[in-house]
Amino acid sequence: MLNRRSLRIKVMQALYAVQKCEDANFELAKDYIDEIFTPDLNSMEVQDKALLKQNAKTAKKIFQNNYRAQQIKEEQDTNPEVRSAVSNAIDYFRNNVKKDVSFIKKDMLEAVNKLLENYYLSLKLLVEFSERTKEDIEKRHKRLAENGNQIFESELNLYKNKAIKIINENDALQNEFIRFGTSWKDDELDVQEWYRDSLKKADFYKEYTQKNNPSFEDDVVVLDQICRQIILKNEAITNFMAERDLYWEENKSALKSMLKKTIKSIDEATQHIELIELSANWEDDSEFFKDLFSNTVTNDDEYEKIVSDFAKNWATERIAIVDMIILKMAVSEMLNFPSIPVKVTINEYIELSKNYSTQKSKIFVNGMLDKISVKLEKDGKIKKSGRGLIDNK
Repeated sequence: MLNRRSLRIKVMQALYAVQKCEDANFELAKDYIDEIFTPDLNSMEVQDKALLKQNAKTAKKIFQNNYRAQQIKEEQDTNPEVRSAVSNAIDYFRNNVKKDVSFIKKDMLEAVNKLLENYYLSLKLLVEFSERTKEDIEKRHKRLAENGNQIFESELNLYKNKAIKIINENDALQNEFIRFGTSWKDDELDVQEWYRDSLKKADFYKEYTQKNNPSFEDDVVVLDQICRQIILKNEAITNFMAERDLYWEENKSALKSMLKKTIKSIDEATQHIELIELSANWEDDSEFFKDLFSNTVTNDDEYEKIVSDFAKNWATERIAIVDMIILKMAVSEMLNFPSIPVKVTINEYIELSKNYSTQKSKIFVNGMLDKISVKLEKDGKIKKSGRGLIDNK
């Protein structure tokens, strides 16, 4: 399952992508200005290359000073060509950033949905391995019989696995398979290879196939082992998953927890299976997730100024990119989420800085957020209610 910390991490990563795209678009906009003032080799008129070069230099300087401003402050005696180039470059920059932000937000949300897709895909893979057991036995049966060898009934244990049977007959789960289009049909050769080269060779699986009439508990345990030791650990499978999910390594721990809870919940008497949601309250968490990203992007300049005002000994450009993103996210959370206590926000972003930024970031982020929160509360900008009032002193 995803918790708020996991969601903050995903927002931080998305904002980092936004920053990198903005940096790239900044350079593209300057290239755009250079193109405007590139001599036209097809023109019949004489080109003043020195003037064009100077115009490009002036336009890029004005652009650099104004690309994030609401109103362009021009230098004295700026000619119409330069003004037009700057205006067009700013529009070009902003349109590209807008497209990138939209794409990154969509990708961020899809990445979360990938976790659910992988959850159902993993449960479906258990069923596929069960089917491969039967197919494997059927292929071997004739050959072994001709050689006078025997196939033991226990080799079909996974096919007859009582927990697998409940998975196959659970309407709610089958509906989710349909909703997510969960299928291994296009990857049957991969599944066969994983079954043959990984599962069949696993010691825990060999032990399971030697049991006569395994108990329901045995059936559940082997499914848990397949998830932990094969699906989530086997290099070939994890590489396959990583190709379809850029955040596979990060999502793996949440997926492990989700699969474990579902498998442990399978009840022989009631035929019940607990299908795990993305979080305990995904409706609220989803809003938090989307709003934290959107608010931080929309108010980026305002939040950067708040941070800069307290970074007296640090030029803004000297603050590590990740630290700046973390600080702006924290400010966004303090100002826009009344139900989250300030102390919780500060502690969460200190943790992010410990795990994702530089060695000294924890101390820097802690000191900055303490000062910022005191000032914002004094100015009446932080307004908390309900749970947000807890320890908010």
